[in-house]
Parts: sequence; C-alpha cells; structure tokens
Amino acid sequence: MKPIIRPRIMLTMTIMLALLTACSGTGEPKQQTQDVQTEENNDTVVPAKQPVTLKVQLNSVGKDFEHTEVYNEITRQTGVTMNLELYDEQKFKVELAGGDLPDIIQVPNKNIKELIAGSNIIPLDELLKTNGPDLQLPVFEKSFAYIRKFWSDNTYKLYMVPVQIGTSDFGFEQQVGFNVRWDYYKELGYPKIDSIDDMVNVLTNMVQRHGTTKDGKKVYGVSMWNDWATWGIRSMGLITGNGMFNTNLMQLINTYTDTTHSEIWDTAMFMYKAQQKGILDPDAFTAKYNDIVAKASEGTLLSAVATWPFTRINADLLKEGPDKGFVTIPLDFGFTNVGGTTIAGWSDRAFAISANCKYPERAMDLINFLVSEQGSRLIASGIEGEHWTYVDGKPAMKPETVTLAASGGDNWKKTGIGMIANQQGFADYTKLSDGGIVNLFNTPEVFATKVNSLNKDYDEYYDVSYPAEAYKRLVDQGKVKTLSHMPLDVLSAMPSPPDDMKRIQTKLDELLVKGMPIIVLGSKNDQDFKVHQQELIDELIEAGADIYFAWYKRSYEETKARLAGG
Repeated sequence: MKPIIRPRIMLTMTIMLALLTACSGTGEPKQQTQDVQTEENNDTVVPAKQPVTLKVQLNSVGKDFEHTEVYNEITRQTGVTMNLELYDEQKFKVELAGGDLPDIIQVPNKNIKELIAGSNIIPLDELLKTNGPDLQLPVFEKSFAYIRKFWSDNTYKLYMVPVQIGTSDFGFEQQVGFNVRWDYYKELGYPKIDSIDDMVNVLTNMVQRHGTTKDGKKVYGVSMWNDWATWGIRSMGLITGNGMFNTNLMQLINTYTDTTHSEIWDTAMFMYKAQQKGILDPDAFTAKYNDIVAKASEGTLLSAVATWPFTRINADLLKEGPDKGFVTIPLDFGFTNVGGTTIAGWSDRAFAISANCKYPERAMDLINFLVSEQGSRLIASGIEGEHWTYVDGKPAMKPETVTLAASGGDNWKKTGIGMIANQQGFADYTKLSDGGIVNLFNTPEVFATKVNSLNKDYDEYYDVSYPAEAYKRLVDQGKVKTLSHMPLDVLSAMPSPPDDMKRIQTKLDELLVKGMPIIVLGSKNDQDFKVHQQELIDELIEAGADIYFAWYKRSYEETKARLAGG
C-alpha cells in the first residue's frame, strides 16, 4: 500500500504544513469535534446516469488504485470510471502550459492564480446547485466561504471543493518521526534521545552491531529520498519542529539563513554527522522514494522519517521474531506531524474541474460522492456489508477486514481501503450522521485487535495500550508540539508568490539542492562545515533569501489580518 502523503504546500509555506497536505493517514488535522448533519441514508443506489470515463489526476495515488474493490465501488455508485494519473510537478507544468489538463485535478495552491486567471479550471457555483447535493450541507458553508475569499484569485467564485475537513487525531501508530529497528534499539538499552547528535549516535551503534545483511550487503543508518521537491532536505523539521513557522518559537523564521532554527540546517547537520560517522548512504542525495523502499526492504537502511518505506520489510521481520521491525521512537521534544486542520481542508488537495472536461456535470457527480459522508467512509473503511457493517445500530469494521489489514500483502492492497485517503471529504475522526467516525479502524476496539507482537513489546515498554498513545501522551503533557500549534488557516490562505518571488524561490531551492551535498560530503570537520554552510548562506542571500522572507512575512501578516476581519 502506498504511503498517505501530505502534503504535502511545504514548498511555499513550511515543511510541517506540507506534510499535512502530503503525508499519510498519520498527520491528519485536528480540531474541535465537528459533526456532519445529514439525513441517515445507508441504501446503496446505482445511479441511472450515462456512464462516462474521466481522466482524474490525484496528488499521491496512481494506477494501482484502479485494480481495487473500493475503486470498483466508486465506479458502481457514480457511473464514472476514473482514468487515474499521478500528479507529477513537471508533467503538470507541461499540461498547464499546453492547455491539456485532465478532467479533474487536485489543485496545487501555488498554481491557483495561474489556473484561474488562465481559465484552466471552471467555476463550480452552478454545478454545486445541480450536481452537488451532499456539498450543500451546512458543514461545507465555512469551507466554501474561505475558498471563495482566499482561493479564488479575488473573483469570490467557487473553483474548488475541499478534502479532509473535520476532526482528526492520532491513529493506531504515529508513522512520521524517528523510525528505527525496535529490536536494535532495545538491544542498546533504549538510549534517551534528546538531540540530532543522539539520533546519529544511536544509528551509529546499530550499524556497528549490524553492519551487513545476511547476504553480505553493507548497511547504512541514514538516507533520504529526493523526488518530492525539497521535502528531503527539509525533512528533519518533522522531528525538531523547526520550519518557516517555527513551533518551538511560535513565530516565522527565515529558514534559509537562520542556522539555529531551520529545518534545512537541521537536515544538513543530521546528514553531515551521519557522514562523519560513516553511516550515510552514498546514494543519499540521488535516491528517489522507490529506491529508499528498496533499500529498506533489502535491509540496508536502518532509519527514515516515516514508517512508509518499512511497511514491506516489517511484515517479513515479524516472521523472524516477536520484537523485530521498525517503529517510531517517541521523542519528548520538538514536533510530531499530526493534528491541526484548516477550514478549507488540506492545501494542494482541493478538487477542481478542468476547462477541458466535456462532462462537467458528471465530474461534479464524482467529486460530490468522493467528499460526501458515504464516499469518505468508503475510502477510509471500505464497502458497507463487505468490509464493515452495523452492529447494534453502530458502524463497525468486520473482524475479517481487521485481520486482513493486519496481514497486509496483495490481498489487503486489493481492497483499496485507505489508498486514496488524501481524497476523502471528511477527516478520519469526523463524526458522521450514523454516529460513527469516518475511519472505523480508528476505534479502541480495532486498536486492540491490531496489536501484533512488535506492537505489544513496544506498548509494554512505554506502558500504553496502542503505539501512537506514546506520542499522544507527550503532546498532552505539553512536551511535544503538533500541527495544532500552527496557524494553518493563515498559512493556507496566503496568496501564491508573485512572479518575482517565484523566481527567487526557485533559485533558492536550486541552490539548496546543489549546495547540500557539497556541505555534507565535502566538509572534513565541524569548522569546515561552518565555512561551507556560510558560503551557501551567502549565496542564498545574494539570490534573494532575505527579500523572499520579507515578502513572506508581510504576506503572512496581511493574510492574518484579513482572516481576522472575517
């Protein structure tokens, strides 16, 4: 199963906000309980409308989903067959420039102005009345008002339909964080981790004890993937809490130049220290996500900032021993990527209909279903009667589905449950009209059944009932910040940079991608690191880092005032 990715948004805002909209069924937004008021209707009705096939571009899932039960159910209930295309930034640029966008897209926030000004997407106000019955519920009113005000290029028309509005919380396990081999960590005596130095030392000790795989391949402690724009070189912010909006200081920070409070320089320091210890993967600055999955699966990588790459090997490791596998170590400082939401849902995920679409009414039919109560429950929990059912009038997962999910593999992937979680209208913990939440896996009853031997060993050590509770407890104690501590409504409402700022930002990112390997691989010692670091900072300043941050801060303050004004 592919990872649930947030958002990504990180390129123009902050890395934590990015993963809220990139990442995975792990960092959904959290806010006060928001119930969806609808009439209960559990009857499944096959629409009598003419079947059509529409090209649909999704941010984080592609063709794999077309071969699943949930996909077939969406087609059955809407009469719309989705010809899926996975979003690729370069391909999207070509499609946009050539006026060749798919029928339905998920709008990257940085392209809102360009899409609307160029008439590449169409207003949805009238279609909402005729083909969006579920979108006319009161729960969407604030979201649509927000989108009309901030995501319409000042036209005050509705161009997008939001996803992932509502209530979220920790799931069964916290996937984003410092992920390592649990049995190796246990072997070291559960060392306390208070810093980047501690992380590197733990991994170094693991590599020293387990330096080669069974078939003789060299094992490395640290790597990263580089095909999610600048996600990789900013990724330590997901642990330390440093980012453009710094959750430690609760204010904006120029992450290009502030070496003390920057996710960029946190990542650089982490990689540099790993290189000094001899545990940095030689492919760290060229590997793509699938390469990291392959390394993790063959046992040559001992850490990542998310559990996603280790899903495959965890299933195999469990067969070798009850405490073998990768877990997220709960650190009692910094940040964990969970919680928080915006009125408009996740950035970079809102649905829009392309001007190329020959069947806009049918496109709206599909969008209406995907974001509805019924569609959200289907995406998150599967098909009623097959994967979940009502027990004593309450919705609940079937035991056999829970077992299948725990087993993983092709049979689980074939269900399609959770594969397009970034596209469901309501967040996992939103309470629906039948009294149940969207994601029926996220209940104490299911949590209890999901515990495998690895989870049990982990839970017993931290004295919790399910893995994510270890991190949740630290958040409740005020030791760790989450996305709930960030002004997400303000950050999501900020306008796209003007062309001159876009050019500066592009240049800054190019310098980072080019300069990071030089600093990490070319520094012989700490003093050398500082020299190379300052050289890159000087280049960034010359390229406009301070100018960009000044614009960003001014835009933030103006947007904050505008949002406060209603």
